[in-house]
Amino acid sequence: MQKICFVVPTLERGGMERVVSLLANYAVSQRLKVYVIFLIRDDVAYDLLSEVVVVAPKIKYKKSLAGKVRALIYLREELKNIKPAAVLSFSEVFNPLAIVAGRLAGTPIYISDRSSPLKKLRLGVEVLRKLLYPMSSGMIAQTEQSKKVSLFKKYNKNITVIPNPLLNFKQSSVPGDQSNDENIVITVGRLVPSKNTKGLIDIFYEVEGSELWQLWILGDGSERCMLEKYIYELGVESRVKIFGAVSDVEYYLSRAKIFCFTSLSEGFPNALSEALGFPLPCVAYDCPAGPADLIKDGENGYLVPLHDKQEFKERLCSLMHDASLRASLMESYEQHRAKYELNLIASKYLRFILPES
Repeated sequence: MQKICFVVPTLERGGMERVVSLLANYAVSQRLKVYVIFLIRDDVAYDLLSEVVVVAPKIKYKKSLAGKVRALIYLREELKNIKPAAVLSFSEVFNPLAIVAGRLAGTPIYISDRSSPLKKLRLGVEVLRKLLYPMSSGMIAQTEQSKKVSLFKKYNKNITVIPNPLLNFKQSSVPGDQSNDENIVITVGRLVPSKNTKGLIDIFYEVEGSELWQLWILGDGSERCMLEKYIYELGVESRVKIFGAVSDVEYYLSRAKIFCFTSLSEGFPNALSEALGFPLPCVAYDCPAGPADLIKDGENGYLVPLHDKQEFKERLCSLMHDASLRASLMESYEQHRAKYELNLIASKYLRFILPES
């Protein structure tokens, strides 16, 4: 049985981690022996099939040169023991380490960056990427913009674009009644500065007619306390609600009429893709990178120039007041689901890292 490894810092809740769990489970269904190797700790927030072998370090990872050396030795030894046909490593910070470990173990190693291609990392990380990325067997970019930047920086010559897959929606996830009495705008994402949740609260607060609507915020993070205080200061705690990280996102999406996305930086916006496929009418900032890959402006949603708060308010206002407009933006949801269907996307990953299979 052919063996493959996925290398990831952890599988705690996040977009990268969710994709790794989906890929690992799919690879098992394709009769591959699958290993997920953790570099930091074995936190698992997503369901893995029992056939997936989880490998975790015995020594707690420390952010130091010595800690990275220990992680390198640990990963090299695990790869030498497993002898996989291919390795796919995720995370810009740890990809250089994984490349060295893979080369020392004599294993083909592929990498995938998960953040915005324009994100500035620490100088040391940037130098290592420049030196070591060309030594990988290939690179998976999430968007065309990411591929273009990676080619310009000469990270690798063998780069392919594979977006993130959608979850399999429940059969009930079809366009609902957009004329019902429950008026809810929803957003999903970590509560961190790059997601710009405070900016969305301001937009919602200022848009004409929002007093008849609620804004639901799904997610948790470092800004939660600040945002809850800000909502209270605005006096809109009865209309703007933070639910935290929830397990059944589909339930909340099914209650909403509009999805808003005000993120300032993305690798690939899973939450936006899932909202489009759910489906919900969406309005999003055109941040680097991903929204422009997903939204055709005026056809399946609205793409607003980054930081153009006024246009965002106008687009949201028009969606709030026009049920037929909301319905028209959801008409192509089946094409979106088909394009990002899990088995289709996961098979592309496997064909790239196992070209002879």
